[in-house]
Amino acid sequence: MKILIKAARIIDRSSSYHGKVMDCLIEEGVITRIDDRIDESDVHEVRHDGLCISPGWVDFKASFNDPGFEYRGDLSSGLDDASLGGFTHVGVLPNDNPVCDQKTAVEYKVRKAENHAVSLHPIGALSKGMEGSVLAEMYDMYQAGAHWFSDDQHEMNDGLLSRALSYSGSFDGRIIVSLQSRAMVQHFEVNEGVASLKPGLRGHPYLSEITTLYRAIEIAKYTQRPLHVTGISSRHSLPLLEKAHAEGVSITSDVHVMNLCFNENATLDFDTRFKVNPVLRTEEDRLALVEAVKNNIIQAVVSDHRPYVLDEKNIEFDQASFGCPQIKTMYNALLTLTDLGIDTVVDILSNRNRKTFEIVERSIKVDQAADLTLFSPNGMYQPSKNDSQGLIPYAISELQGQVIGTIHRNKATFNLP
Repeated sequence: MKILIKAARIIDRSSSYHGKVMDCLIEEGVITRIDDRIDESDVHEVRHDGLCISPGWVDFKASFNDPGFEYRGDLSSGLDDASLGGFTHVGVLPNDNPVCDQKTAVEYKVRKAENHAVSLHPIGALSKGMEGSVLAEMYDMYQAGAHWFSDDQHEMNDGLLSRALSYSGSFDGRIIVSLQSRAMVQHFEVNEGVASLKPGLRGHPYLSEITTLYRAIEIAKYTQRPLHVTGISSRHSLPLLEKAHAEGVSITSDVHVMNLCFNENATLDFDTRFKVNPVLRTEEDRLALVEAVKNNIIQAVVSDHRPYVLDEKNIEFDQASFGCPQIKTMYNALLTLTDLGIDTVVDILSNRNRKTFEIVERSIKVDQAADLTLFSPNGMYQPSKNDSQGLIPYAISELQGQVIGTIHRNKATFNLP
């Protein structure tokens, strides 16, 4: 297969072509030529207003519900949605039924995704059944292809986290921990403050996040092992992260796209699309998180993609499930609802997310395997009310930018007619 990309602006800070408008020829999955003008016959030619290319985008926090919850979608449909969103690599959470806590569960996911244009990176459960009591079969899962381990939104006790970090060092596994503290708050729906007082909903205090983060940092420091914390939502967490970095603690973090794009006001009219975990906090928090991403205090941005059916969301707010579909609109939302700008958004989705989650880094240059996302900052994308059953939180909005397609694993997907 030969693909000729015409007049594309290259956004790749690791490439000598960064910022230049070039033609790019791809043959059998390899970039064979980059030049001002390339004329080639018998090729699939790609042109588009404002066309840009970058190293393929990475999202490392998505639920694909397979096995066990296929009525919400499965691995195939999840990977298709990822491709439509411009992603060539996706980290898939272990929150299936049964939980992905053993080698055969990892092998199932790897096998089912092996021929797709998107690379699936299975995240294994850290504890058996994600119950927080006994470590899962981490080494066996590592050998099967799961190099990262997490109990998703389940609380992790300090002793088990310490053992997991120490044990994973024997085979270079990586640990992800969320900032959940059931000891401080058992039940919640929204941020503690205006969002809880006005509607009479149960609030989640930022204190829960920062106390859990403090303990996680101290455990990483004690074990001298790298740790990734997911879902930073409060500005009060940022000084702890800065201090840890200054002290040389090997800790990275991410923020969910929803916490960069919305604040707690979105929940005041009981719209369950905005019931997410971590909760949406104040506008001051949102703005501080955006600045923290700009300044690399927070290294990565993830979708926390969680598709549901209407029966799980179109109900009373306190009964509705946490989360919403995100992976198809993440690029557009960041471009439209934050001031990060196109170059920073793309650098995060491609290079910074790759580095954080230790995925092979790619640069756009000749003789490099083509792992590319094609996109444009021009044009508008408006999610259909029927898309993901209308549960995408931008269904009434026009979002800036378009994803044109992806090229990866010698496979190409294009969203254009």
